[in-house]
Amino acid sequence: MSRKYCPFSFSCETITQTPGLVASQCPNLVACSELAKLDGNNETVQLQVAAAESQGSTAVSVSASSAATLMLRQRGCPQDMESLGLRALMEALQASMAELETQMTQFEESYSGQYIAPEGTEVHVYAVKRPYGTYWYNKLAAHREMFQPQAQQRLIRHIHLGRTGESRHTVAQAGIERRNQLTKARTQLMAATTALENAIATLQTPIL
Repeated sequence: MSRKYCPFSFSCETITQTPGLVASQCPNLVACSELAKLDGNNETVQLQVAAAESQGSTAVSVSASSAATLMLRQRGCPQDMESLGLRALMEALQASMAELETQMTQFEESYSGQYIAPEGTEVHVYAVKRPYGTYWYNKLAAHREMFQPQAQQRLIRHIHLGRTGESRHTVAQAGIERRNQLTKARTQLMAATTALENAIATLQTPIL
């Protein structure tokens, strides 16, 4: 009974570039039978492989590992960075970095000379009670002493901003919002940096 398939799983017509070639007629039948029994790269066999630039075939010395690579590259739908989408993602990242640079430059130009509040500060509203009524005021509050004082020598934790809608209040509130924009962007950049570092480490992990 003639063999119907290559003992090493090659496509006989593909490896020799001979349309319609079956295993029983393939010049590699004996070699592929030997390959199927080999393990590792110490032993090799002569395999008839289609020549790259001409008709016919040429004898190539291959190990079981190199033959397995050749077979899977022919039959196993081989992929690369482009087909798996990595090239497109890298191009998208580069475009995003360019856009980020543009946005950061525009942010700096738009708010040059404007107030940006430090981290750990918020605008708080507080009540002042008087015999004739209760009045609501605002203050810029920090979790520690960091603000320059009006008169005393040590740093203070609060700056009084007046009533809601007054210039001191609106400028401070805008400064909080600018700070929040930048810190949120920083958080996203830190996550992106970690993801990129993990991607680099993944590609540096040796395989075989």
